[in-house]
Amino acid sequence: MNLWSWRDRNPYYETAFQVLDVDPTADRAATRARIAARRKRISYDAKRFPLFGEILTVAQVNEAEEQLATPRARIAAELITHRPEPSGDDLADLNNLLELSRTLSTATEAPAHEPAAGLDYRVLLALLPAPTDQEPSA
Repeated sequence: MNLWSWRDRNPYYETAFQVLDVDPTADRAATRARIAARRKRISYDAKRFPLFGEILTVAQVNEAEEQLATPRARIAAELITHRPEPSGDDLADLNNLLELSRTLSTATEAPAHEPAAGLDYRVLLALLPAPTDQEPSA
């Protein structure tokens, strides 16, 4: 089964996580609560909560719940689920990591007598195994 093949629709639409409105990192209790909430919304007024312009049915919710219950189908749904863009604190943390990465990449180019950012990269040579001239065997 090719996870990314298109059958009759775009496979990135209507993943089990999108149908159930569940984050892939949610625990079982949170997932069950979201499933119950989704079923309740459909029973009250399904037309108020369409997904990609299509009105959800209880059968679609049940099918999505079954997909998340089996490990293979859950992994397939996780693989084709897009993660949200980072924002707020996550974005600030990512920017800090990017700056640190840039600092460390330029630190390796610094002269040996001036250790950058308080790190002495010459120590790494003593920690790493000696290179061999042999090709790794398959």
